[in-house]
Amino acid sequence: MANLGLLEDEQIPLDLAALALSELDHPGTDLEPYAALLQYISVRLGEAGGSAARPSERAAVLSEVLHGEFNFRGDVESYDAPLNGDLIRVLDRRQGLPVSLSILYVAAARRIGWAADPLNTPGHVLVRLGGDEAVVIDPFNGGAIVEPDQLLALLDRAAVAGVTVSADQAGPMSNRTTLVRLLMNQATR
Repeated sequence: MANLGLLEDEQIPLDLAALALSELDHPGTDLEPYAALLQYISVRLGEAGGSAARPSERAAVLSEVLHGEFNFRGDVESYDAPLNGDLIRVLDRRQGLPVSLSILYVAAARRIGWAADPLNTPGHVLVRLGGDEAVVIDPFNGGAIVEPDQLLALLDRAAVAGVTVSADQAGPMSNRTTLVRLLMNQATR
């Protein structure tokens, strides 16, 4: 991943790039077991979701595999701990921030050919699955589907808190933007 900056955005494997960035804080760590776990998650997702065609069905399978089978969840007890944005520690602990968990959900879905994007929602990254019948899910909360009124409430809370809310904040983030957001979360913690 030393050439990460030279890749076109769509060529960046989101989870492996986040893993490579995490290694900077863990020199000498063998990344192979982590990369193998990421691949295995995708294999399990493919096995469990082979017949899932609609985005809502795929959302249920993502939740079943990542939250149910692998026990990934949001860290509500120590939310601001720096390790929640460190993908090596997220994989070790099965807990993380919305952005780190979104990276896992998006990368696993993409690896098996599903359309998935992290959303640039202020304060809480979400994931959009699908195209025409897209659904929004919250990896921090076990992959639960986020209804349109819940998304509007999230944006309203951000606006009340003084965050400028624009259409970009409900739209998809590029891979680079997602990685920058992950790093910014780590830096502020």
